[in-house]
Amino acid sequence: MLDDGLAHVMRSVGLEIDGKHVELVGGASGSGVFRVQIDGDDAVLKVTRAGDRQDNARRELAFYQTLADQVPVVTPKLLRYADNDRFTALLLSAHGSARPAPQWEPSAWLEVARQLAALHSVPPPEGDCWTGPPARRRLPYRPPIDLASSYWCATEAAASVRCFLDEPEQLARALQAVPVCFVHGDCHVENLLREGERIVWTDWQVTGVGCPASELAFLWSRAHADGADVPYDAMLREYLDHRPTEPASMRRALIAAEIDILLFEWPQYVTVISPEARARLTRRLLHLIDDWHTHSW
Repeated sequence: MLDDGLAHVMRSVGLEIDGKHVELVGGASGSGVFRVQIDGDDAVLKVTRAGDRQDNARRELAFYQTLADQVPVVTPKLLRYADNDRFTALLLSAHGSARPAPQWEPSAWLEVARQLAALHSVPPPEGDCWTGPPARRRLPYRPPIDLASSYWCATEAAASVRCFLDEPEQLARALQAVPVCFVHGDCHVENLLREGERIVWTDWQVTGVGCPASELAFLWSRAHADGADVPYDAMLREYLDHRPTEPASMRRALIAAEIDILLFEWPQYVTVISPEARARLTRRLLHLIDDWHTHSW
């Protein structure tokens, strides 16, 4: 039995109301995601109710309407949509499933690096819609120092993180040394659906102009926390081969971005990850801090 709200949304995009063809399959960026059928074929209905996140849903709608055909990666097709004061609903073509990061083979990681390089080479679109500051694209101007200090100063990384807690601006300076570009905005393996050798890029709610190093670092950090064996150096070489960028600046920005994510973002999630994952994050942070201090730039 469908609730009245979902039934209304389905009617608004011209779907037949048949509850046996509707299944909640998860949430993405605060939206409800449902598997539905249209003309006998599978599709995905993504619904965002009125509120703060509706701006993100409308940005995703604008992406599919104006940019999806221009980006050099595979995306779902926008089949139908409805947008009003109560909700924004996107009916999208259905694709394969996301594969857990530890199951990704090295060749797939390298392919993502190539595709990211191509995506980051797209001329940045103009307009406030694409240049606003969704959280995933922000540079770390005002990191949550108290939360980071409370968590990391109780770990074996306490002494090593002190310099970044005292002067987080050094990370921002390294990131700002790399020019901004067009980014996906929420690049992690759950948004990269696998169909054989093909990768389908989904969830474009926070796409726009952002920092390329932060995008790659976020992908790495999420995958590392999940236990994946990420080929960091090979991915960076592949990326630089396909998108000419000053190597030293990009490498330093990547280290800064990963340190920033580990130091200031992960503490709010440590209660929901395993002790093994927390240990992996600590080891990775210590390794990155060592790289930060020992490399000649």
